[in-house]
Amino acid sequence: MRVLLYLSSAVVLSSCASTVSTRTTKTMDIYGPGVIHHPVLVDLDVKETKVTGSTTVINSSSEENGKRLAVIEALKDSGADVLVQPVYQIETKGSRTTYTVTGFPATYKNFRRMAPEDIPLVQAGVLQRAEVAEPKVASKPKGRGAAIFFSVLLSVGLAVALVLASQPGG
Repeated sequence: MRVLLYLSSAVVLSSCASTVSTRTTKTMDIYGPGVIHHPVLVDLDVKETKVTGSTTVINSSSEENGKRLAVIEALKDSGADVLVQPVYQIETKGSRTTYTVTGFPATYKNFRRMAPEDIPLVQAGVLQRAEVAEPKVASKPKGRGAAIFFSVLLSVGLAVALVLASQPGG
């Protein structure tokens, strides 16, 4: 009888548990004193069709975090390793901010040690870096409620002043 009681308690308690899945990564720069590294090259297979990823966050603490979450969605949906030439669109409505990214999905393939004939290719990549500019688009001004409140308050004050000034003896 006790075994049945324990078994039923275990089933009831385990059915209420929720599963939380998290992923973490650790990275380390390979440049610096004491680090010896043989350079590795890899080919990047870029697809010709664009993919889009989107995420909505409430009271986002960081624009970069919202962008990363959108890229994660685009990569997850396409099965890619990296998003080439990402373009971001950010839209805020109240406390919700939606981050959308569009870009070309790409996968890594053909990892290999760098050979002497690869040196000019690597040097060209080091010398020719793309300059990326993200222009800030002017958004609608926020806080219009305060401006309306002060306008109404000023109007009421002026009306009261005019009424008092038009009375005899005022």
